Amino acid sequence: MLARQVTLLKKPGLIGLSLVKSLTLYSLRLFGLLALLPLTAMPVLAAPTPEIVVTGGTASLRDNVRYFLPFAEEGCQTPRWRIRSLLRRAETDISRAGQALGYYHLSFDSNFETTADCWKVTIALDPGEPVRVSQVRIDILGEGAGDPVFQTLRDDPGIKVGDRLNHGRYESLKSRFGSLAAERGYFSGYFDLAQVGVDLVENSARVELVYNSGPRFRFGDISIEQDILDDDFVQRYINFEEGDPYDVDTLLKLKNLYNASNYFSLARVLPDLQNLEAGQVPIVIQLDERKRHSYSVGAGLATDTGPRLILGYEDRYVTRRGHSFAATGYLAEVRSSVEAAYTIPMRRPAHQFLRIGTGFQREKTDDTLSELTRVGVSYSTYRDDGWLQTYAVNYEMEDYVVGSAEKERSHLVIPSMQFSRTSYDGSAYPLSGWRVMTRLSGSPESLGSKTSFLQLNGSAKYIYPAFGGRFLMRVDAGKTWVDQLDDLPVSVRFFAGGDASVRGYGYKAIAHRDPEGNVIGGRNLLVASVEYDYLIRPKWALAAFYDQGDAPDDYHFNFRRSVGVGVRWISPIGPVRLDLACALDDVRCGSSGTSGWGLHLSMGPDL
Repeated sequence: MLARQVTLLKKPGLIGLSLVKSLTLYSLRLFGLLALLPLTAMPVLAAPTPEIVVTGGTASLRDNVRYFLPFAEEGCQTPRWRIRSLLRRAETDISRAGQALGYYHLSFDSNFETTADCWKVTIALDPGEPVRVSQVRIDILGEGAGDPVFQTLRDDPGIKVGDRLNHGRYESLKSRFGSLAAERGYFSGYFDLAQVGVDLVENSARVELVYNSGPRFRFGDISIEQDILDDDFVQRYINFEEGDPYDVDTLLKLKNLYNASNYFSLARVLPDLQNLEAGQVPIVIQLDERKRHSYSVGAGLATDTGPRLILGYEDRYVTRRGHSFAATGYLAEVRSSVEAAYTIPMRRPAHQFLRIGTGFQREKTDDTLSELTRVGVSYSTYRDDGWLQTYAVNYEMEDYVVGSAEKERSHLVIPSMQFSRTSYDGSAYPLSGWRVMTRLSGSPESLGSKTSFLQLNGSAKYIYPAFGGRFLMRVDAGKTWVDQLDDLPVSVRFFAGGDASVRGYGYKAIAHRDPEGNVIGGRNLLVASVEYDYLIRPKWALAAFYDQGDAPDDYHFNFRRSVGVGVRWISPIGPVRLDLACALDDVRCGSSGTSGWGLHLSMGPDL
């Protein structure tokens, strides 16, 4: 990239400044100084060190002057005559240090003295009135003049009239033009004019940048290097076409799509900048194969379900069209399950897929038993705005027991649709973000179901920073339309209580009760929680929370409440939570059958 610089010398008192690294790269030198300060301040056992004292002006000016001093790194063993000589030559260096920050009228007094075992230099600064920016001119020529990214930089350059002149900011602004040009495909861009004009009489400065972007390059030929899947299938991931404007962000998104696909161990999407032809950039995609078969064995622990054993198997390449198969098994005291799914990618394989699945789940609580067999098909699509939509039809056969009643069997055909979206920074401990989900499902008798019902449920969670920590707020709600609660199998009834619901109460211990006091579930649900946690160490946080909720059979909510405190360990997959909660209302909770304290252990992402 070419860079043209113009030096302006038109009248007395007007100083033209071109690119002078020693004068303008203030920010880099300041960072270097800050990195050196802990070392220079670190005491060495029984070894004296020189003392350099700089007073007056701002902290940034004093730091910059100290860094520019030619004797800043000399030691006590340096001859005194050399220190005096360097001090006499420091006037130019101190002036340059001040000018880099806009102090063109800087003056100073210096003093050198010999101590018993070393030496000391004192410099007293009088910065004078700083030079301030009186005019900012930024013009963009070429095809980039109509690019919104360059327009944003022109409208908000980070330098405005009235600011104290700072050559580091000026050089940073120039660098941003170069970075944007490289990211957006303006590979022949250059500055027609790049200068800072300083008028010492008026104590003002003019910043002038005229950038000619030249033409914007386009995506050229796309070549794919892989022998894993059909080329036609792999090409369906590509999110641009030959001839589209070049954009690094587009290439990064494509790389992320390949890496997230579960087919490739490593994806590289490379612009071939050495072979630019006819205004086009060839793109090379290199994909490394993952192992076809994957086996996993794991263990977990949660107070809701107790210890659990986890088994998994995956075949990533059932066909060269990207079809895959996965099976998982969970074995635990309260809930065990086996599931298998065959996944078929659709036209946009990173965003659309069809899944055929089946599974069996057994869950036993103090008052209910459910043995559920399911088979079904679902279609999921990720929208460009971040929403995940899933449309499904399942056939469910369930044997269940509620309270002291006899075992019953239900047959349901359940169409459903679900919408969800999550927004956060992707970290294991997000300081802000949110998640929402809503699901509508039902089972009409006209499709062969034993009973008809319609159910709407949803959840939302919101995280935001406050007082050095963060608040986490959660709401879960649901409503079921059905003639009789007894017509519903256990799996589609609502319950509250447990690690992810109302802590201090047992798993699914809060809901509508039968005349004998058994918790049998309800047609409605409302649970709310507010929590505050605070990092006390990089990987550890303390938390306090308040939960409440109920799952009644009507609209008379008798909320059970709890409060508690907890400890969080921030693991790579999300916080591991240990909570001590106290149930505030006299209802049965946990295995003890009485209200009181409950210990809850859980883990997983916050959103």
